[in-house]
Amino acid sequence: MYILDKYIVSKTTKGYIFTFLAFLGLYIIVDLFTNLGDFLCNKMPFKVILTYYLHMIPLIFSTISPFSLLITVIYTLAVLNRNNEILGMRVFGFSLFRISAGIITLSIVISFLALFIQEKLSFNSQRKIADITLEYIKGKKVSDKELKNIIFKDKDMLFFISRFIPKSKLLEGVTIYKEDNEGNTKEELVASKIAYINGKWVAKDLTARNLDNKGRYADIIPVFWENKTIDLSLKPENLAVKKSLSGGFASSIFAGASSSLSRDFSSIKKLFKEIQRLKVIKKYGRLPQFIIEFNLKLAQPFFHFFLIIGVLPFALEIKKRKAGLSSLGLWFIFGFAYYVIFSISLSLGKAGLILPHLCVWVAPLCFSIVGVSGLCLSR
Repeated sequence: MYILDKYIVSKTTKGYIFTFLAFLGLYIIVDLFTNLGDFLCNKMPFKVILTYYLHMIPLIFSTISPFSLLITVIYTLAVLNRNNEILGMRVFGFSLFRISAGIITLSIVISFLALFIQEKLSFNSQRKIADITLEYIKGKKVSDKELKNIIFKDKDMLFFISRFIPKSKLLEGVTIYKEDNEGNTKEELVASKIAYINGKWVAKDLTARNLDNKGRYADIIPVFWENKTIDLSLKPENLAVKKSLSGGFASSIFAGASSSLSRDFSSIKKLFKEIQRLKVIKKYGRLPQFIIEFNLKLAQPFFHFFLIIGVLPFALEIKKRKAGLSSLGLWFIFGFAYYVIFSISLSLGKAGLILPHLCVWVAPLCFSIVGVSGLCLSR
C-alpha cells in the first residue's frame, strides 16, 4: 500500500470509528429512554440492561454502519479538497479512481466484517434479546396488532402462517411441512385455524398428506381431523417476540426491507437450503419470499461498498469552502436516494412486479454504475 493510500485510509478509518460510536451512542440513548418505563416497571437489573444493549450492538451495526462510513468518506474527501490535497494528487497524475482506491478497499473490508457479524453473531444476539424480553419485559406489549405472512421453524416442522392474531391467540391459514431425520419433507399439514387453548395449540379442519422424495403427494385421499393438537412448543407471546425479531430487532432504516421470515432463517446457508427444499417439493408459491430474503442477506453487508462507490465521483468534486455543510448535504441526498430506490424496488419485488432475484439489487446496481462511470470517465 502506498503512503497516499495509508494516509487516506487512516483518516477515513478514524473518522468512521468516531462517527459509528457517536451514532451508536445516540441510538442506544434514544432506545433506552423509549423503553425506560418498561425496564423500571419490571425491575430489570442494571446488569441485564447492560447485557441487553451489548447484544443489540451487532443488530444496530447493520443499520448505522453503512451511513457512518458514507458520511465519513464524504467529509474526509471534502477536507482534503479544502486543503488542496486532492488538487495536489491530481497534479501529480493520480486519477480519481487511483485516489479513491484505498477508500474502496476499506469499504470492501468493512462489508466482509458486516457479513461475518450478520452470519456469526446476529443470531445469538437475537436469541439472547428474545430471552431477556420474555423474562423481564413481560408487561411490554410486543405486538397487539395482527401479523401477516409469518414463517418459522419449530422442532421438525416448518410453519407458513397467513395471519397471526395475538389478542385472540389465533393462527389462520396455516401450512406445516414435517421433516424426517435427514431433513427431507415427508408430510404436509393444512389447517384453516390453529387456536391456543388451555396451553395447547389446537388445529381446526386439519388435512394431512404424505409427500414423496420428489415433493409429490403420496396419498390419493388426505387424512382429515376436525380438531387435532399440534406439537408446537412456542407460546403466543414467544411467537410475537420471534416475529418482532425477524430481520433484526433493532429498528433499521431498511425496516421495510425485512421480510416476515423468522430468525430461524437468519443465515444465508439456511435460507439457501430452504429454497432448494421448496423447489424439490414444488412449492413455488412460497419461493419469492425466501429468494428476496436470501438476496437481502447477501446484499445488505455490502451496502457499505455500494454507497461509497456511488458517491465517490461527487465527493471528490466538493468545493473548497463549506466542506462540512456540503458533505452533510451530499450524505443526506445520497443516503435518502439509496433508501428510496431500494424501498421502491423491494416493494415492487414483493408485489411480483420485479423478479425476486433482482429487486434487492436495483439500488446497488444503479449506484455501482454511476460510481464506476464517474470514476473512469474523470480526467
